[in-house]
Amino acid sequence: MGDKIVHLMRHGVTEMNVYLSTNRYGSKGFRDPLLYDTRLTEKGKLGAMSAAARIRKLRPQPELLVVSPLTRALQTASLAFGEQPGCPVLVEPLWRERLYLSSDVGRPGQQLAQEFPHFEFDHLPDVWWHTETPHDPLAIHEEPEDVFNQRMQQLQAWLAARPERCIAVVSHWACLQALTGDHFNNCELRTTRASHLQLSRVLL
Repeated sequence: MGDKIVHLMRHGVTEMNVYLSTNRYGSKGFRDPLLYDTRLTEKGKLGAMSAAARIRKLRPQPELLVVSPLTRALQTASLAFGEQPGCPVLVEPLWRERLYLSSDVGRPGQQLAQEFPHFEFDHLPDVWWHTETPHDPLAIHEEPEDVFNQRMQQLQAWLAARPERCIAVVSHWACLQALTGDHFNNCELRTTRASHLQLSRVLL
C-alpha cells in the first residue's frame, strides 16, 4: 500500500490568540487571562468558513476527519468541514495543544457533547488534557517537554496504525510544528505525506 496522505489544518483565530498578540507569552509581567478552553473570535469563525472552499477541493478527499477535543478545533472543524463532512469523524485527544495556558485546559466530554452534538465524545476520559493535580484538573501546569514529546511519538504511531489512506486533521500550533518543523498560521491548510512527518528532526 502507498504512503498515507494527511491534510493538516490549524484552528482559527481565538480570544487567546488576540491576547497573546499584545501580551507575549513568557515576557516580564505576563499574566494568563484565564480564557479556559478558548473560543474562536468572529475573525476566527470567518476564517474557518472561508477555508470550506479549499477543503471541498482537497484531493484526495479524506476518508477520516480527526479533530482535537479543544473547543477551538471543534468549532473550526464544524465550520470548515461542515457538521456532516461526508466521512467518519474522530475526536482524538492526542492531537490537542501542548498545555501552556488556561486556553489549553479542556472540558469533559459530557459538556462538549451539549455544545457539539454532531461529535462523539463517549470514548474520552473525564480529564483528557495534561494535569499534575487530578483532584483539581483546572489547575494550569505547563506540559513538560518530555511528556509532550512522548505524546507526539504516540501520535505518530497512532497515525501509522490507522487503516485510512487519506486523513484530515484539525489541530494546533505545537502539534503541527512538532510534526512538520514549520509554523502554521490560523486556518492554514497543508497537504503532506505521512512519511514526511519527521518527528525526530524537531524533538530530539
